[in-house]
Amino acid sequence: MYDFDQLVETKEKIYFGIMLIISILLYTALFISIVGIGYLLAGALAIYCSNGLYIGYLKQNAVKVSKNQFGDIYAIVENYSKQLQLKKIPEIYVLQSGGVLNAMVCRFRYRNFMIIFSNVLELAYEQGEEAVKFIVAHELAHIKRKHLSKRVFVLPGMLIPFLSSAYSRSCEFTCDNIAARLASVEPTKGLLLLLAGQKLYNKVDTNEFLSESKKEKDFWTWFAEIISSHPSLSSRLAKRIASH
Repeated sequence: MYDFDQLVETKEKIYFGIMLIISILLYTALFISIVGIGYLLAGALAIYCSNGLYIGYLKQNAVKVSKNQFGDIYAIVENYSKQLQLKKIPEIYVLQSGGVLNAMVCRFRYRNFMIIFSNVLELAYEQGEEAVKFIVAHELAHIKRKHLSKRVFVLPGMLIPFLSSAYSRSCEFTCDNIAARLASVEPTKGLLLLLAGQKLYNKVDTNEFLSESKKEKDFWTWFAEIISSHPSLSSRLAKRIASH
């Protein structure tokens, strides 16, 4: 059994610690104010209703994955969940996404949900499950690290400009690390799939792509990544190649 805690990015721990300290101070200030308590309750209710509406939509407009429905995909998630020692397998849904290649996780009422966009699943059946294992493992890593449930504790700190984005990017790198260890496939394939799509990802020259990305580095490419919640795909690819 792997010690997945060793794969956590140091920056993730640092940024989380900073946001936790800021959040404790802000939560304390709000709790001692009658108006502040009102804001907290209103914010909590808004988040709860938003998540509830999305899960309600999901249950009526997506296909739930089970042992009897897309059983081979369920088996992958079940296997990885056991390796990650998750207490419970997330509820899995396949959602039509208009061509978007990705997957995501969300949490509502103490339950984790994994949403696999339909084009990712189509690729699995066209070219084999190996093409999407890294993506599935990456999303399960978010659940393993409790990235969703931790947001409750650091929500005020996430309002600090650039800090929440930096924390989110470090979480993504952590999940890439875990997925690369967990999935018995070449991790760059999953990233190239997100980069170029299901028809072209096998034709991308990775070295050429990374070389061109380095040439294009300037203030705007740097700033675009700094304000983004996810690292650029070129950064993720470069890190995965460097780790091999």
